[in-house]
Amino acid sequence: MALPISYHWRNLFVRKTTTLLTVLVIAAVVGVFAWMLGFAASLDRSLSQARDETKLLVLKRGATAETNSALPVDEYNNLNQLDDIARDPTTNEPLLSPEMMVQISRPRVRDGGKTWGNIALRGVTEAAFKVHRTVQPTGRVFSAGAQEVIVGVAAAQQFSGLNIGDTLELGYGNNRHYTVVGYFTADKGPAESEVWGYLPSLMNAYNRTMYSSASLRLKGGADPKKVIELIEGPKIQLSAQTEAQYWQTQSASINTYLRITKVLVAVMCLAAIFSIANTMFSMVAGRTREIAMLRTIGFSRGQILSGFVLESVFLSILGGLLGCVGCIAWLYVMGNTKDMFGSSTFTTLAFEIHLTPTNLTCALGSVIVVGVIGAWIPAMRASRVAVVTALREP
Repeated sequence: MALPISYHWRNLFVRKTTTLLTVLVIAAVVGVFAWMLGFAASLDRSLSQARDETKLLVLKRGATAETNSALPVDEYNNLNQLDDIARDPTTNEPLLSPEMMVQISRPRVRDGGKTWGNIALRGVTEAAFKVHRTVQPTGRVFSAGAQEVIVGVAAAQQFSGLNIGDTLELGYGNNRHYTVVGYFTADKGPAESEVWGYLPSLMNAYNRTMYSSASLRLKGGADPKKVIELIEGPKIQLSAQTEAQYWQTQSASINTYLRITKVLVAVMCLAAIFSIANTMFSMVAGRTREIAMLRTIGFSRGQILSGFVLESVFLSILGGLLGCVGCIAWLYVMGNTKDMFGSSTFTTLAFEIHLTPTNLTCALGSVIVVGVIGAWIPAMRASRVAVVTALREP
């Protein structure tokens, strides 16, 4: 017969201070790990909406992002030579969108405007809404003859001054007043972090004569690699990438941040293992006679071993639950809407961190594994206590 679970549970509270410190260390590990899982999953979910293999982004040769690309109109017109561009079924016009991008700076909502971030301001035509199929206006769209813009819902949540009716000072000298007239969604993708306006109006406001980029949609069955080769070939001589390739490059700095966070979590896991091991060693040292008595009355080494591991699992679950609750509370108090700065685009990508049941289960499961690892050596020591020697100890 195994030792009752209540026996192991009561033993956790014999050394209250040691147990509390161990639980707090575990809670810190789980809280950070759960946040990292939610952060990575939310960011990946946002970028996953920008992986359309039938949409190409065309830049000037040598450009690394839309913000440092300058595409002359005559070079843009060369794209009409491509036979694999899809066409609008109603107008038979090619699904080809000329676009201009600049950055505008707005204060963040979460800290009351103490910090500012750059937002992408994109000039587009009507064709953009057919090329970028995920972009769906939720209200009125800007008029061609008016100084109006529409705002992605993620940008509106993260930055102030982007509500319907607000006025933005845009243009080369911030001397053009544009009114926000509507919002748009993009399936939580990167476009939701942008502000869109009418291309000719914005090019005039910023004294631009060239586009930043062009987006185009391919026909069904067209090979993206072959089309990219044609665009980069001698006839057109531009640079092209699929949407997925472009955003993979732009998120390189974000992936570096994620790797650093993973290293931090690994270090904290090691700290948790040592903390649990220290607690369990302390328990073994203080319960030598008790362990010997358990062996004397018939409990096996395997039962002693499993008992100490079980106590460690209890510690891990207590700390894990506390860490999960702490992470949820942190996101509730501090807000779950975040933004990341792109080192190539010089603009921010806004997204919402959500802790899913899968994230929380993964965090708790990981800390239970940490608890077992930390308890194994002390538990082995406890199971090998010499009965006669331990009973003779004062």
